[in-house]
Amino acid sequence: MRVLIIYVSDVSGHRQAARAIKQAFQEEYPWVTVREENLFRHGNPFVTCSLDSLYYTLIKIAPWFWDIIWDSREVYWLTYLLRSVLYRMNYHRIYREVIKPFNPQAIICTHSLSCAICSAIKQDKKMDYLLAAIPTDFHLNPYWFYKNVDVYFLPQINSKLECLSRKVPSCKLHVSGIPISPQFSRKKDKNYLRRKWQIKDGLFTVLIMGGGQGLGDMKEVVSALSKNSLPLQVIAVTGTNRKLKKNLQKLSTKLSFPFRVYGYVREIDELMEVSDLLVTKPGGLTTAEALSKALPMVVVDSIAGQERRNKRFLLEKGLAFELNGSSNLISIIQRFINNGFDRGLWQEKVKDVAKVNSSREIASKIVEIIENKGR
Repeated sequence: MRVLIIYVSDVSGHRQAARAIKQAFQEEYPWVTVREENLFRHGNPFVTCSLDSLYYTLIKIAPWFWDIIWDSREVYWLTYLLRSVLYRMNYHRIYREVIKPFNPQAIICTHSLSCAICSAIKQDKKMDYLLAAIPTDFHLNPYWFYKNVDVYFLPQINSKLECLSRKVPSCKLHVSGIPISPQFSRKKDKNYLRRKWQIKDGLFTVLIMGGGQGLGDMKEVVSALSKNSLPLQVIAVTGTNRKLKKNLQKLSTKLSFPFRVYGYVREIDELMEVSDLLVTKPGGLTTAEALSKALPMVVVDSIAGQERRNKRFLLEKGLAFELNGSSNLISIIQRFINNGFDRGLWQEKVKDVAKVNSSREIASKIVEIIENKGR
């Protein structure tokens, strides 16, 4: 059995989701050949570079415009023909270099763009692979819906209602949760982890993250925490943002609490295991990982589009605190330290959304569908 997973961008939640699904296949179904591919490595360099640049420009300069593009059915239909032409102009390399020679029985897409292109290839080349769509955010935008998609693995139950409203047959819908690494389902010795990461026992531990690229106001959060005398320690993970890492390291000499800075970390499950509170932008993968560890979180300024919808979902469900300023963050931490936070109630809320075994469930269902198809 051959399974191809296509994501977009090497440093992204889409890549992390692809890696998690691949790991689940390797652990549960070692006889399945799984291949990961970055769609942008096989596209037109000018187009892919332009798309990447346009995305980051819009979210920085005109986030309101990205919000409109991302979630508007009107924009979706107005650009339908143009997008169809662009997909077909840019699918030849991924088809010729990967899909045709590998001849997968299933293609898994963790980004709506790869889903659109694989849907076009399936139709134009009359291929019979199973096409699986796996959104990595809690809200689905219109760009996920294509008639050649065979199965959707959805992040939460409300997503199923969204799909049904778009006339997707219920037989194609499975609520699996956002795929996270199987590592998050494994309990580890906290004392060992504290020694490994040089974390002091007995201090309230705040973990600050900004996704794989270290985005968000991490420096401002650390500066805000420096203005109090709470018994805490702080861990910052800056991802691939070397400039931010260097700036935070310089800041560490002025802080009154223990402070450790890391760049890109693969063992995020370990840091979450030994932390008491996560301060993060509301990326789909990061928040799903935190929920799997029942780690309370504070969500900071989010990227327009998908992350703002994630933030809204988490706040409506009571699964996160909103950061409204430095004093607000300090009062939240004081509430934890003074035992004013009901962890039991929190864990009950988390149960409805946290999907610890999401990637295993996806792998299992795909194997089942392919095997049934072959009978």
